[in-house]
Amino acid sequence: MSVDIGVVVISSVLPLLGVLVGTAATVFGQRSTTRESRIRSEEERRQTRRAEIKSVISVYLEAAQHLQTQLYAREHGREVSDIPVMVEQIWLAHAQVDIVCSERLRDPLVRHATVLNEVARHEEDHPDWWKAVLPYKAILLDAIREELELTGSASPRAAADGPDGSRSLLSSYLSMRSELKGKSARDDFPQRDR
Repeated sequence: MSVDIGVVVISSVLPLLGVLVGTAATVFGQRSTTRESRIRSEEERRQTRRAEIKSVISVYLEAAQHLQTQLYAREHGREVSDIPVMVEQIWLAHAQVDIVCSERLRDPLVRHATVLNEVARHEEDHPDWWKAVLPYKAILLDAIREELELTGSASPRAAADGPDGSRSLLSSYLSMRSELKGKSARDDFPQRDR
């Protein structure tokens, strides 16, 4: 009788063990697939974010380069009538970058846009506009490189001036303008060639 009970127990337990092993393998496989899918999804999201950041930075740099070309033409005696429109394009492109980029890019971006605004709108205060712009451009390009290197890491925007985390563009502009009137940008930053 003991052999019969052993056979019954074994014949009952073996299918149950098979079900448990099969279930464990299925759960393990699903977890592995889910983890791989999550990693792939995160990488795709990071690449999409990086492409978006590169795109808006490119638009800003193109607008800045166009304005600089016109400032150069003005410096060499050519009539350039649409400077105010180009300055507004700089601020629009600035806003697009500011929306998607991290806080570490914000200050160099505001400073660069502000100095371009200053030299474009106040030509008489900046006879050598390139010397005023160059240090800020160098700092901005360094910040852009860092932004693109660190894209994809968790980098929530830090709180800025306002209680909601926003920073007043006007206060940044006025601060930068008073800085520019008080001293030359070349006093603050090392010089680089054109």
